[in-house]
Amino acid sequence: MKKYTFLLFVLVSLSISAQNISTGYHSNSFGLRSSSNPSAFPETKFVLGFPGLSNLNIGLQVPLSLNETLVVGSDDSLRVSLPKMTSNLLENNLISHSLRNQLFHFGMKVGAKKKVFIYIGDELVLDAGIQFSDKFINYLSKGNAAFLNQQMSFDAQKLQFTSYNSFYLGSAVKVNEDLEVGARIKFLNGIANVTFDKFNLGFYTDSTSSPIYTTTLSSDVMIQTSGQGAIEDTLEFDPMKNFGFAIDFGASYSFSEKLSASFALNDIGSIHWEESNNKLYSTNGVVDFEFSGLTQSSSDAEDLELQMEEIVDSLITIMEPQETVGAYSTKLNPNLFVGLSYTLNSKHSFSGLYHRRKSIDKVLNTISLGYQYNLGKSIQLLASGQFINGLGTLASGVVWSPGVVQMHLILDNILAADVFDAKSLFIQFGISFYFGK
Repeated sequence: MKKYTFLLFVLVSLSISAQNISTGYHSNSFGLRSSSNPSAFPETKFVLGFPGLSNLNIGLQVPLSLNETLVVGSDDSLRVSLPKMTSNLLENNLISHSLRNQLFHFGMKVGAKKKVFIYIGDELVLDAGIQFSDKFINYLSKGNAAFLNQQMSFDAQKLQFTSYNSFYLGSAVKVNEDLEVGARIKFLNGIANVTFDKFNLGFYTDSTSSPIYTTTLSSDVMIQTSGQGAIEDTLEFDPMKNFGFAIDFGASYSFSEKLSASFALNDIGSIHWEESNNKLYSTNGVVDFEFSGLTQSSSDAEDLELQMEEIVDSLITIMEPQETVGAYSTKLNPNLFVGLSYTLNSKHSFSGLYHRRKSIDKVLNTISLGYQYNLGKSIQLLASGQFINGLGTLASGVVWSPGVVQMHLILDNILAADVFDAKSLFIQFGISFYFGK
């Protein structure tokens, strides 16, 4: 008996990143410190960010490195190996990505003693992640014939994509020589969103059925989307109707001239997505579909291709959910920072940082050990080793402060012995102006 299988390929295009603010958290760059901790207090009276380039963050984290995905062929060419990929996947895997672009930022010290710093700014944020299980990829890559008479249930597949604009107002207060506190409120306007509220699939292929390999598909899907009106004329697109609020707060304390500690909790809030901007896709509960597998045939390969096309077309048709409209809300992914810094002398300082961030159902814990070296009055070199859920990365950067201008650039995995082992990539760049030291 010939065995035939089918593959279902799901292609998802994402623009994703996770912030690499660990390396610059304890740097001389006020822009980096302030972006992660609202209690950061500048040395100068006025701060002005370069429009669109004051703080640009791009990053990506994936579950597999290139060495866990590619194999070398007999002709020395690199090829993607599905068996190698699936053997290296975890039970639940996450691709995480976010982008933050500070479009505008201005702040100034106020009061007789200049102990209060107030600021205003605007930021474009993109935060996304996709979660999938190893057994789901196994099923897609091997086909249903490899799992005959087994009930295959997949309920860990999730996707979240959110893009929004954040207009914020903040203040940092120097309570005394040792303590600084700060907070900022953010007014959010959602631009686009895709959320898998439910995406549960079940497959059962019966080897004794006639025709053979009849497969039963159980589907329970609810996909929420907003922002399709930007490319679809029949749907409204008004980001001002997608509103939300968030708050950041933090504090830092100096135990001595050499030792200090800080914490910050950011992005506590949510966005309400207005019904007129939205389109929802749902099966309205659990729905079962049944479709026949390939029949035995002694014909040529062309018949096999036609049968495969028929099955794939039928699968797409029966899985197509109903379109509805409705309002919904999504929470932001909060960020927690706890830092400790020790200054050895005017040249050398060391730091430690714990960063906790949630993406979909997975918590990302980052522990960063950093070193800062002041190369003269205007240049500071940065280096850090980061452990993201046990995976190690190396980062390096520079802060350049010539006169009223300050620039920062941070890259990670540049110092890695083998970039093919890298599972993350983070880039930060920014230019700001500081007046009135």
